[in-house]
Amino acid sequence: MSGDTTAPARRRTYHHGDLRRALVDAAKTIVADEGAEAFTLREAARRVGVNHRAVYRHFADKDALLAALAEEGFQTLVAEARAAIARERGGDARLLAMGRAYVAFAAQHPAFFRVMFGPRLNEDGRFPSLEVPIGEAFTLLETEIAAARAERGAAVADPEQRRDDAIALWAAMHGLALLLLMRRVRVKRPLLPAYCDRVLGPTVRGLLSSAK
Repeated sequence: MSGDTTAPARRRTYHHGDLRRALVDAAKTIVADEGAEAFTLREAARRVGVNHRAVYRHFADKDALLAALAEEGFQTLVAEARAAIARERGGDARLLAMGRAYVAFAAQHPAFFRVMFGPRLNEDGRFPSLEVPIGEAFTLLETEIAAARAERGAAVADPEQRRDDAIALWAAMHGLALLLLMRRVRVKRPLLPAYCDRVLGPTVRGLLSSAK
């Protein structure tokens, strides 16, 4: 075909209205599929379809993108926990609902969970916004335990006791979630809520027993 002046095809580039969002979503998929140790900025860029240099307009390095993923994870966890406890009445029922929500979150969002509770991303203070939803999650736990105890006429606990009570329940919820993710404990999904209540019930009752 003579006289063909068609220019060589240019490499297709990815244009997205929210590249930052696309990169966070790509990171979540990579971690879910291959684990956090397999995650790289280059792979996130490849999946989104941009040159890896474009990533640096939004994230300075790998930890910055993982911190954004962890922050979104904690925000999601808090929202799901609040929704769960809002459906319950009575302090003990609300605490068990929070436990079910925590375990369900780990089961449904394993990528979030692994990044949130992997190596601490804000050790050097680079990502202060990450601490906001973390603090909100812990405060919610403290507040609900204190409210359940107050329901039973307990005296107001001092700050150290409030913290220790929250850590005790958090440890129980987190331990169960990890055992399920590691498949050390196997429970069919429909049976999981009742199983959570059975396993976490003694911890909740122990926290509230002194308030009788």
